[in-house]
Amino acid sequence: MPSNYSEHERIIARFLSSVPVIKGIVKSTYRYICRIRHRRKYTSRSIFLIKAIGCNLSHDNFFGYYDKSPANIDSDHIIYHSSKYPTYKKPGPDIPVEIILQELSTGKVLLNITSYAYNWQQGCRTQWLDNDLFIFNDFDVMRKKYISRVWSLSSLAEVKIFDFPVQDSYQADYFLSLNYRRFVTIRPDYGYKNLPRMKKEELENKDTDGIWKVDYKSGKSKLLINFLSICSDCHKDIRDSAINKVNHIMISPTGGHFIFLHRYYTRKGRFDRLMLADAITGELRLLADYGMVSHCFWLDGKTILAYLRGPNKKDAYWLINTATGNFIPAANGKLGQYGDGHPHVHGDWFVTDTYPDKAGMQHLLLANWKTNEVKELGEFFHGLKYSGETRCDLHPRFSPDGNSVFFDSVLSGKRQLYKMEVLL
Repeated sequence: MPSNYSEHERIIARFLSSVPVIKGIVKSTYRYICRIRHRRKYTSRSIFLIKAIGCNLSHDNFFGYYDKSPANIDSDHIIYHSSKYPTYKKPGPDIPVEIILQELSTGKVLLNITSYAYNWQQGCRTQWLDNDLFIFNDFDVMRKKYISRVWSLSSLAEVKIFDFPVQDSYQADYFLSLNYRRFVTIRPDYGYKNLPRMKKEELENKDTDGIWKVDYKSGKSKLLINFLSICSDCHKDIRDSAINKVNHIMISPTGGHFIFLHRYYTRKGRFDRLMLADAITGELRLLADYGMVSHCFWLDGKTILAYLRGPNKKDAYWLINTATGNFIPAANGKLGQYGDGHPHVHGDWFVTDTYPDKAGMQHLLLANWKTNEVKELGEFFHGLKYSGETRCDLHPRFSPDGNSVFFDSVLSGKRQLYKMEVLL
């Protein structure tokens, strides 16, 4: 019996998006019924070797988001998060998470660092700047401020502190930052709980909130793009009364541009746009404005792979040329049956995932964006204990050498980081 959600079911879910409370109730009830009816006899299935990664497998171990790899450039060391606190519960401001630096070949733990600024979806935004340096977010209790810290693999010591939290970085050159209070107010999945939520008048501020750029060497920062600029080409009602946020910043491979999701809320519901920005001038260009943008990844300096609503209002994976604005269906539309996912690219290949199907299975997929080949790497069970803010997407990421795929899963009943050997 097929366990993928049908196009008809997805249309109903899209229709209910305008009434999120009702959608939540309907979705939870329907999901529970489907799990009983379609439940598999196994919790995972794959022909590839899979290994759990973690210094203490009694803890919850995970990496975070799909846009960064836990492995450094040489693919011989990894960074990830570890939590004694169960991750099916929401994070708390007084509950720390550990950042682990581990040698892959021996499993030796080299560093165990504590942070108080994290969530289950993106961790502390922990990411490698180069083969030696990695950066992550933390909370300065004395100054009551979100910050970012840089540590070195070679010296096993902290080497820099910045007064801004990192969202995305371009090597040890610069990084981009966002207002995490806006996140926790509008979308707590990606926010931190250490500071209070924003008041209505703060959310409506478009002058002094937006995207900051921080120079790595000098530490100097500037508000590169504010919400006034982001909303300048929107309808007057949106400019005047919508609540806005920015998410999913991704810097291009050359560092000269970045994309981001502009999401705004009106009485009619939630709407998304995909924007392209110049990393030096902040000049903006609209790439997609069909109402829904989900997850993206740069293929090269001028092409983006994105799951979004494109031409003819079709929700799919698209290849978008940032120079021409042209849309081409990715993998010749072969991924359409699976729906939304989190794509991570290595060369001609990308790995992506699915949300749980009717049986609660999340599918891990490998596709070639040039030859359109698509194959399934495995499927993994996601229990109902993890939901909403505590859900566990697979968030697959290649190792820099392309030989492995790292992903998070709750197939064992705990949030766990896994490594799969794929050898492209």
